[in-house]
Amino acid sequence: MTTRILCAVLLASGVAACVTSKPQPDPPVWSAAYNVPYTVMANCLAAQPVGGFTGVARIQADAGVATVTLALGDGTQMAINYVIRRTGSGTSTVEWRRVLTVGGWEPIDGAAHARADACGNP
Repeated sequence: MTTRILCAVLLASGVAACVTSKPQPDPPVWSAAYNVPYTVMANCLAAQPVGGFTGVARIQADAGVATVTLALGDGTQMAINYVIRRTGSGTSTVEWRRVLTVGGWEPIDGAAHARADACGNP
């Protein structure tokens, strides 16, 4: 009976390790839909990013996805980005994601949304 318990515990531990080893993506801070092609949106967001950061755009045409990562003036990329997805012909969705959770980042969330609105309503 002790062997059965030991096997059950080891099996449960192995299953738990498999389940917890894959981090689940956090939901975006905000998302919005726009009547602008995703490449136009990505280039606009990269050209005039928020908060004094620079923007680095990566467009994956085969996947219909673009990412604009914010970087410091010295080129250090931050864990803050827009993810832009093609949703149809000439339409896209924008997700704002940031890993940073330390207080004080909330104003940049609103500024990022305002920037996306400006790019999405030319």
